[in-house]
Order: sequence, then C-alpha cells, then structure tokens
Amino acid sequence: MPLENLEKELQEIAEAIMSVTGLDVTILDGSLKRIAGTGKYYEKIGKYVAKNSVFEKCIKTGKQYVITEPRTCEECVNCSGKQNCREEAEVCYPIESDSGIAGVIGMIAFSPEQKEAFIKNRLNYMNFVSRMSKLIASSIKEKILHQELQYKSIELKTIIDSVDEGIIAIGDDRKILCINNWTCRMFDINAEDVVGEDIDEILPGNGITKILKTNNEIKDQEEIINVNGKSHRFLLSAKPIIFKHKAAGVVASLKDFNKLRRSIFKISENPETFTFDKILGSSPAFTMVKEQARQIASQDITVLLLGESGTGKELFARAIHHESLRRHEIFLPINCGAIPDSLIESELFGYEKGTFTGANPKGKVGKFESANGGTIFLDEIGDLPLHMQVKILRVLQEKEIYRVGGVLPIKVDVRIIAATNKDLQAMVQRGEFREDLFYRLNVVPIKIPPLREHPEDILELAKAFFRRYTKIYHKNLKGISKEAKKILLNYTYPGNVRELENLIEYGIIFEKSEFLEGKTILKKIGVGNTPDTAETGGLKEMVARYEKQIIEDLMRHYGETTEAKQKIAKKLNISTATLYRKLRELDLTNQ
Repeated sequence: MPLENLEKELQEIAEAIMSVTGLDVTILDGSLKRIAGTGKYYEKIGKYVAKNSVFEKCIKTGKQYVITEPRTCEECVNCSGKQNCREEAEVCYPIESDSGIAGVIGMIAFSPEQKEAFIKNRLNYMNFVSRMSKLIASSIKEKILHQELQYKSIELKTIIDSVDEGIIAIGDDRKILCINNWTCRMFDINAEDVVGEDIDEILPGNGITKILKTNNEIKDQEEIINVNGKSHRFLLSAKPIIFKHKAAGVVASLKDFNKLRRSIFKISENPETFTFDKILGSSPAFTMVKEQARQIASQDITVLLLGESGTGKELFARAIHHESLRRHEIFLPINCGAIPDSLIESELFGYEKGTFTGANPKGKVGKFESANGGTIFLDEIGDLPLHMQVKILRVLQEKEIYRVGGVLPIKVDVRIIAATNKDLQAMVQRGEFREDLFYRLNVVPIKIPPLREHPEDILELAKAFFRRYTKIYHKNLKGISKEAKKILLNYTYPGNVRELENLIEYGIIFEKSEFLEGKTILKKIGVGNTPDTAETGGLKEMVARYEKQIIEDLMRHYGETTEAKQKIAKKLNISTATLYRKLRELDLTNQ
C-alpha cells in the first residue's frame, strides 16, 4: 500500500518524533519520495532524495543505518547529493509491511550540538524510531484492512443491489441493518432514511420479525405489506442469523408476486401461437366473425363468446388476448363447469390461511388474483352457480374480490372473456342466470358459427389436421382420398371443428393405405350416420352416440388406467371430472 495514502498520519508522527528528540525527521516511501518532513525537510515533501543515498540502501537491504560521518563514510561514497549535504549525523530505519519494505524513517542532526546529543542518546533514539516504524507499519495494516472492509461493503452492496428481488437484513432489535435498491424502489423509500429504524414502523405487517422469536426459517410464504395506503403482495423467504443458539438477526428476501407470475407465464406460454391468423377458416361467414373479434381485441372491454361446443371459443379468446394491450400478461382459462360448486368460490377467489380444516395452512391465491393484469377466460359461464354469479358481477363492477375467510377487499385488474354454448337469455327468463350479469357480459357478444354453417372451411381444416397428425404419429400418408373428402363435406359435425379434428386423427392412426380413405372415416362416424342415412333419434341421442364411440375408440387406444383417462381428457380438451361424468352418463364406467 503506498505511504502517500497515510500522508496526514505520517506528518503527525514526524512532528511527534521531532518534538521528543529535537532532531529533524523525514519519511520516505518505497520510491524514495518524501511523504512527510519537519524543519528543513518540510519544504521538500513530494520531492525525491538523491540516488545511491543511504535511504535507498535502507529500502533495498531492509537494514537500519546509523551515520555519524556523513559524506566520508562508506554508505555515502556513491551518493549523488553528497556535495550539497549539510547533515552532521543521521539514523535510517526501514518501515516493514506485510508486503515488504514500504519506506524509511530518517532522523537527522544538522548542528554539532544535535550530533553530540544524537551520539550520546543513540540507543534511545534507535529504540524510539523502531517503535515509530512499527506504529507506521501498524497504521498501514489498519488502513489496508479498512480499505478491504470498505471494498467488501461496496462489493456486498453491489451484489444485493443486482439481485432482482428485495433483500432486507435486521438485527435482534428489529432495526434495519441493510436494504437493497429493489426494496427501496418497490416501497418508495430511501435507504439512508430507514437503515437503523424499526422495520415494523417502515414495513408494517412484514412477517420478518416473527423469525426472531421462532428461530425457524420460512420459504416462499405469501405476505401482504401495506405501505402508504398501497398493498404489495410478496413471497417472503427469511432465515435467522443464529448466534449462541438464538436469532441475532434475520436476512429476508421478497419476491414480487405479480412479477413472478408473469415470469412463469412467459416460460409456460407462447402468445405467438394464438393469433387470429392462425385460426383456420377463410369462408366469408367465418372471416367476418374473426374480423369482428379482431376489431374489439384492442379495446379493454368484456367479451361474450357464443357458440356450440367444439367451435373454437377458447382459440378466439386467446387471439383476442394476444391482440390486446394485455398481451404480455397472463391468459388464464377456467372451465366453470368442471369445478364442483363447493370449491368454485375458493378456486376463483382464493382463501385465507386457517379458513378450512385440511386446507393449505398458508392460504391460497385464487384465479382472479393470479390473472391480475391479464385476461381471465370463463368458459361454460352458463354452468356458474347463482351464488357465484353475483360475485362475478362484483368483480366487473367494483374491480375487487374477497378471499374466502377474508375481510379486506383485494383490488384486481383483469379483462373477462366469457363463453357459453347455452342460451343465456332463455336461462335469464327461467331464473337460472342473473339478468344484471347477463347484460354486463353481453356488451360485445360474438357468435362463432358451427362448422355446418361454413362448410367451405372443412377441407382447409381437414388438411391442416392431416399435416399435424401425420407428423405426430410419423405416418407417411400421401393425402386425403376423394371419397374421404366427399364424406367429410357431407357430414354434419355435431361436435364441430373438434369432431373434425378427432375424425382426422382417428383416421391417421388406423389408416393402412397410402391415402386416408373414406371407409376408415366411416368406421368412426358409422355408415348410417351420414346426412342421407342418419339413424333415427333426435340430435341429443345422435351426439351421445358419437361421444360414446369417440371415447370407446380412445380407450381402446390409450387404455383404461387413471393415467390413460387423463390423457383422453386432455385429448378431448375437457377436464378429467367431465370425462368421468360422461363415462357414467354413457354407461362406460366398467371400461
């Protein structure tokens, strides 16, 4: 470490030595530059001494020198400054540091009287200057340690400030020891103002101080911290600093819940997949519906999608979200008909900890909170129980929810896209659906036509499904035969696009010819089920027969295990609960 960093301290030491000994003092660094000096040497601070001087020898050898005959002694023979030297006697003592000789202390007599006193008290002077040398070496070590601590402090501060989450450390007195920039930005506070303050006064309800009592580490515990009237939701992790078997402090990290949710969404979702351009269908009727949906996508309004099962309502919902201002936020689909009535409120709105016996002791975040900032898609809204309809109405009107067991409202900012295959207006007249909710949802209704109303799109869709499933199942089929195309064009598709997709997938799995043949497709839909030779029975019975045949075929393909049924439900784009219900309704429970 350069001695010039201790210039002030060395000057004080030089003056102290002079006041005790009465001799002039100079202190040089390893480059022979004067760092401090008294008397004649004070004016020479910052200048270099002559080459080949005794000072240079002292630094090179690390030895002490006592000169009583300057200019004529062996040590001064080659000194370039001896012609101008006026010294009568001197002592040179090296300053040793951990890294080597850092410099030299010189005590000099300029008069015969000083020289006489110097020779008489030489031993005392040597002992004194030795202690002064060690004092300087100790100062160097202390300065180095201080600088290292400063560096480590800056390094640690830089590290915690580079972390993309909140970091807070407190002592056993609950006072803040350290807080990073992320935390300060989030709560709009200054580190200088809060370090040394009680954390409970700065961040009330933080959940960190209880670690001082329990000594237990916590991991990703949900906390809501209210600062300046604004609520902040975090996942809190905290670990005690244990000293002598008790918590001497706590280090905690805070992860922004909404940011974490968005990160998970970016990893799990690819919004580019769900665009209007990728919804197949170019017939005038279908194109008009797509354009209508595209037109309202950028407007942050509630949308109601109407259409039979299998027409692609969720695809439309995803495309609307993708072309909205919320495209970079989460899209969360919920099937209202797949959640039991007893659980639907806690699923949609979450619950506070301790609300239910056997529930998650930390509580649970509901779907609306999870979708905050984004879009929530309420499919099969017509299956929503009446007691839940009023709560959805409150979300639309007040933009807030209450968790089950909660007493404080939680603000949510979500766009609602609802969908149904039922006649909601008729349900309103029968008292099965709230009229006020219906009009709230029905601001912009978009009716997606069934496949039979735009048959021009059948072959376009069939070819797209053909390409997809020949690739998935590694089949080298050349195409769809003319006979198969004719059958596909003449079929009525009670299951709409989803059924067409299912027919093509089935055909590709079981086709043994070079082309997808009509006879293979007929095995799936039944020879008598074309429009001209349909079996007797109403539409409901026909749909039930088709559903049963589809499920039977899939069970033969995937098996009958629980895992197989989960795959079947995924393939049919329905929940597992819905599949089991259909198995009972279609008398397939023994399969």
